[in-house]
Amino acid sequence: MQIQKTDLVDQVYELIRQRILTGELGPEAPLRQEELADQLGVSRQPISHALVLLEREGLISDYGRKGKMVAPINPTQLRDLYEVRGAIDGLAAYLCAIHRDSKTERELMLLIKQGEDAQQTGSIQALAIADIAFHRALYERSGNPEITSFADRSWNHMVRSMHQVLESSSLRPGIWDEHRAIAEAIITGDADLARERATTHAQSAGQITYQRLTEQ
Repeated sequence: MQIQKTDLVDQVYELIRQRILTGELGPEAPLRQEELADQLGVSRQPISHALVLLEREGLISDYGRKGKMVAPINPTQLRDLYEVRGAIDGLAAYLCAIHRDSKTERELMLLIKQGEDAQQTGSIQALAIADIAFHRALYERSGNPEITSFADRSWNHMVRSMHQVLESSSLRPGIWDEHRAIAEAIITGDADLARERATTHAQSAGQITYQRLTEQ
């Protein structure tokens, strides 16, 4: 795959990052600079710089003397992150309900439909994209930009685990039932209920993620 020379490190970084987040490069997969350079049609220099950035984000780690590898997924870390996200999502939903307007209502219902449509297709990638879009809408519509900034720090790790959890088709309907319940509480202006549902949803997702990862 040949890419343009403009902003080369940023492009290489984003391409490798997406492969990690989608699971194309799975946990503990070796990252050999020469192979990546050949695949992306670039020299080793931008690959090296991109790997440094990804290591800072915790997405890659040392592979002994062999170089770098995709970082393992840590079930305990994920469970802890979901606990924190429960508080953040609860606050975001609470503020969304307080600041709701017709645009927010239309956006939430559109996102619910996109998620339910993705559920029908069975596409894990589409489900993950829809899930992220729904939660980001809560953050962005909360009226507090610090929520989005804070939440973004943990998304990379959550997205990686999300693809593995969504492989279980039995879990998918419940996720979007809970999303719809959160959206309905926001639309009706019940801020306390919106917070309760969003917090419970995140905590439940954390427990399910932890259990599935430890089983694997």
